[in-house]
Amino acid sequence: MKGFSKSEIKSYITTLLMLLVGSIIYALGVDLFYSRAQLLSGGVTGIALLLNYTFGCSTSLLIICINIPLFVLGWFFVNKKFVVFSACGMAMLSGFLELFKNISLPYESPLVSIVLGGVVVGVGLGIVLRSGATMGGSDIVGKIFYKYFSLNMAVFDLLINAVILVLVSIWNSIDQAVLTICAMYIATQVTSFCIDGIDHRRALLIITDKEEELSAALMEKVGRGVTVLHSMGAYTHKENSVLYIVIQKQQLATLKRVIRETDPHAFFTILVTTGVYGHGKSFVPLEDIDK
Repeated sequence: MKGFSKSEIKSYITTLLMLLVGSIIYALGVDLFYSRAQLLSGGVTGIALLLNYTFGCSTSLLIICINIPLFVLGWFFVNKKFVVFSACGMAMLSGFLELFKNISLPYESPLVSIVLGGVVVGVGLGIVLRSGATMGGSDIVGKIFYKYFSLNMAVFDLLINAVILVLVSIWNSIDQAVLTICAMYIATQVTSFCIDGIDHRRALLIITDKEEELSAALMEKVGRGVTVLHSMGAYTHKENSVLYIVIQKQQLATLKRVIRETDPHAFFTILVTTGVYGHGKSFVPLEDIDK
């Protein structure tokens, strides 16, 4: 039987530690804030919370019961490593939800539950997703739908959450559904922040006839590397060049000025990036990803 290398063992330990920390934070967010205001998270945990609020069933037990058939399904149709780590995340979450269920904080306003709950749950989920695994549930089904039906996982999650909100409106009230939407929105934004960070750079594609002059001006005045791509207009069949450059947000004004002064007839688009990896000035080296 093939053994694990040191790098694999280190990677597995890192993943488990991130799952542990993320599930602790997520469970605290649910028990300290969501449960008190009867708010819901997304996916299977949200369904389990809804059943808990309605029928008084144990949230931890419900998470396990709902996830078991999903993990069995995932074992045959999804990457087994992903399923195993997600099962560990699910077990951790269930255990910590049970451990923290009697803990409370002294506050009264539901706004505290929405804001702090969304932040704490979002941080916990962000750490878990950065580990490369999940805490089970709808993500496994989402991967199956993506693999076989090309349904985007974000769209699938949106559909699941929409169903949860409809159920909240029916079984509880529209007011509660709106409060849940607010908490979900905050959690989603915080999760994205944890995964992508705040360094959203800008990538530009610049179509120009003056690639040499413009490239030199950009490298000199903006201080970033430029990649030249050769292209041809589909309608005019005219050959030209496309310059590709990645900059920091604060450099955008300088870059626009350089383009205007060097080639007033240039055409360019600005793309928001959430990660720049590889060898380059202030980029993230590939070997440092997820460290």
